[in-house]
Amino acid sequence: MRSKTIPYLPTMFATCMLFMVLYSICAVLWLFLPDLPGHAILETVFPGFKLLDVPNFCYGMIMSAIYGWFMAVVFVFFYNLWPKLAYALFGVKA
Repeated sequence: MRSKTIPYLPTMFATCMLFMVLYSICAVLWLFLPDLPGHAILETVFPGFKLLDVPNFCYGMIMSAIYGWFMAVVFVFFYNLWPKLAYALFGVKA
């Protein structure tokens, strides 16, 4: 079995930062190119998100961080679980 597992906290911070950077890039693009159709996804992904102003920008940053942490927890859980599960079910070392 694989003895190396991924730690939760560094992965959570890295994913959080990635999601926040992507959100910031999207928000900056929205300021300069408001007619791009891709910005509508922000209103879908972040419930209650309205036009871009300071409170909504902060709300989007917080939600990006929460989504990043959640995605990291799910990924690390399954990444660390898979070798044990594969070994238990198939007797195969991953």
